[in-house]
Amino acid sequence: MGKNWPTYTKEQIVLAVLGGQISVAETARQHRVNESLIHTWKAQFLEAGTAHLAGDRQGDRHTELEYENERLKVLVGEKELALQIAKKVRGL
Repeated sequence: MGKNWPTYTKEQIVLAVLGGQISVAETARQHRVNESLIHTWKAQFLEAGTAHLAGDRQGDRHTELEYENERLKVLVGEKELALQIAKKVRGL
């Protein structure tokens, strides 16, 4: 029978690497994953943490832009309606 390897989450693996408990190379060998995958997980982990600590300003900016986009769509719709009404009035 095969060995029963303990399972670890990506977060546990990244935290072990970040904590200096084990090298990326050793972690990759132990968990049978590519080193580049661990580096990717580490970068994603750090990026998410940085965004969280910064108050996710990019997410807030995205929400602001969505709101502004909707406001401008309504404004363009109103102007289009006013233009159509003006064209009809002139035609009468």
